[in-house]
Amino acid sequence: MLRLNIKLLKTAFPFAALSLLLSSYATNTNPSQTPKNLFHFTNSQTTTSPRKQKPNLVVADVNSEKAALESVVILNLKALNEENIEAYMATIDPKSPGFELTKNAIAQSFSIYDLNYVMNKFDVATISGNTAIVTVDQTTTKIRGPQFRNNRMVLRHQFNKYNGKWKMFSSEIQKVEYLN
Repeated sequence: MLRLNIKLLKTAFPFAALSLLLSSYATNTNPSQTPKNLFHFTNSQTTTSPRKQKPNLVVADVNSEKAALESVVILNLKALNEENIEAYMATIDPKSPGFELTKNAIAQSFSIYDLNYVMNKFDVATISGNTAIVTVDQTTTKIRGPQFRNNRMVLRHQFNKYNGKWKMFSSEIQKVEYLN
């Protein structure tokens, strides 16, 4: 039976720890939640001005970046749930120091476990240029495989833009709550 040195994985190979121990995400959609209107105009702006006011493009741009980041997290989780290593690695920055180790570790994890990953909460802490910090609360449960502790984790991910697209660069476990 394979024994994992979690401390080593957490410090030396952030994505390996993330991959082997529960990382990734699923959408937590709420159809009853109405979308927010990004463009706010007063009555006088829409009725008395001879020219249309331009919407606040900065707000729209920030929201589109947040949506793009969340989309990467969702694709990452979907790939883990489907055990699709190519799709999973497509969400990881190839310049990440643990890229190859992560690829090997996740392939090994897929051969041992069948896990279910669910994103409970997603929050963008900061976006600055080509770097973003995201916090994700997720639950990971075992479907099949050897002994595994189901858990709920809070992870802090650093994203970098690679060829104009957001990619996960590193991850740090902030909190773990074991469910069994």
